[in-house]
Order: sequence, then structure tokens, then C-alpha cells
Amino acid sequence: MTELSLFGRLRKLRILPPRDEEVYAIFEQIGDTITEAALLLTELFNPDNRNGQELAYQIENCLTKCLQLGETVEDTLARAQQPPFARTEIAQFANNCVHIVKFINHAANRYVIYDIPSSDKEMRELAAIIREACDHIEGAVKSLRKDRRIEPFSRAVDQLETRADEIYHGGLHRRFQEIRTDRSNLESRIQDTPPTAEPQAILNLISANVEYTRHVAVFFILRQVYAELERAIDSCTDATDTLKRMVSDNV
Repeated sequence: MTELSLFGRLRKLRILPPRDEEVYAIFEQIGDTITEAALLLTELFNPDNRNGQELAYQIENCLTKCLQLGETVEDTLARAQQPPFARTEIAQFANNCVHIVKFINHAANRYVIYDIPSSDKEMRELAAIIREACDHIEGAVKSLRKDRRIEPFSRAVDQLETRADEIYHGGLHRRFQEIRTDRSNLESRIQDTPPTAEPQAILNLISANVEYTRHVAVFFILRQVYAELERAIDSCTDATDTLKRMVSDNV
């Protein structure tokens, strides 16, 4: 190897000062935590899952850990004379990741508290998208030590966010159409039931009305879960946007 090529390689080598290393290590712990929470969410929404309470508890632990790591970031910035990136962007990224886990936790809590019998396909698809987005964020964080090429990860998360929007709105539309169909069928049955109907026919009508009411209640519950999942993926795009700004401002 010539001296010139060796010098060129040395110029590209990033020697991290202790404070830089500390920030990167915390970021990587945050990346691990959001990925763990997203994985637990996919397990929670597995139709064969019978351990919802325990999985929800583990997700809540991930939120606690992420909040603690956010406090560690603040402490590190308070002690750092010259952090590797702008202080506001470092703090903002940690906050974005806390929001990701917070919304995952909200979705898990609603799913367990309302005792939803089983997840639907939209919930499972959104959870898988969040998991994939968190994987990309984790990859972007690891690239900070190396080439700092955030753009591919950010672009992938943006594409996932677009898919999530389609699934979210498609799921709401499907559920709303089901309710409208149920309502139309119920109204037709009511109109077709004569005043002199047998008691059993009246009981069947009451049962149909109860089922329609239950369907409406389930729709509003699922809409809450969908909304939290949508907020989680939006927070993923916020996180990669912050990373892009953080790196571009430091070039």
C-alpha cells in the first residue's frame, strides 16, 4: 500500500472523542428500545397470542426505558462542551423516539383494556410497518458512526408512512361500510316486521339490534387503536427527518 493511499484512508477514518462516543451509544440504545417495542406489538397482534397482558407490560417497560434514555441524553448534553451535533436536534431525536414508543404503548393498552377478541388485518399490517420503520431508524442511527448516509433510511420510512396512510384509511372505510350495511339490513328487517309478529320474531329483531350496536362500539374502539398506530408511524418519519437535519447541519 502506498503512502498516498494510506493517507487517504486515514483521512476518511472517523476518530470519535469520548463525548461523541457517549451520544452514539445512547442513540443506539434508544434504537434497540424502539425496535423491541415494535416487535412486541407485532407479537401482541398475532391472532394466536394468548399473553396480551404480559406483552403490554413489556411494551410499557420499553416506554419507561426510552424515557430514562431521554433523561440520559439531557444529562449528557448538560455536561458536553461540544456535542457531535446541535443540542436541539439531539434532544429532538430522543423525544421523537419517546413518542414512537408512547404511541405503541397507547395502542397496546387500548387493545388489552378493551379486550378486543382478535386483531384485524389492518392492525397487523400497521404493526408490521412500524416494526420495519423502527428497523430503518436503528440502521440510520448506526450509520452515524460511519458514513452518516441517512437518506436511504429516511426515504424507506417515508414510503412506509405512505403505505400506512393507505392501510389506515382503507381500514376505516371498510369498517364504516360494514356498519352501513348492518344498519341498512336492520332497518329493512324492522320495516318488514308486522305489528302482529310472533314473540320470537321480535326477539330476533332485538338480537340483531344488539349486534349492530356492538359492531358500532367495536368500530369506535378499533378507530382509537388505528389512530395510535398512525401516530407511531408519523413519529418514525419525524425521527428520520430529525436525523437528516442533524447530519446536514453538521456537514
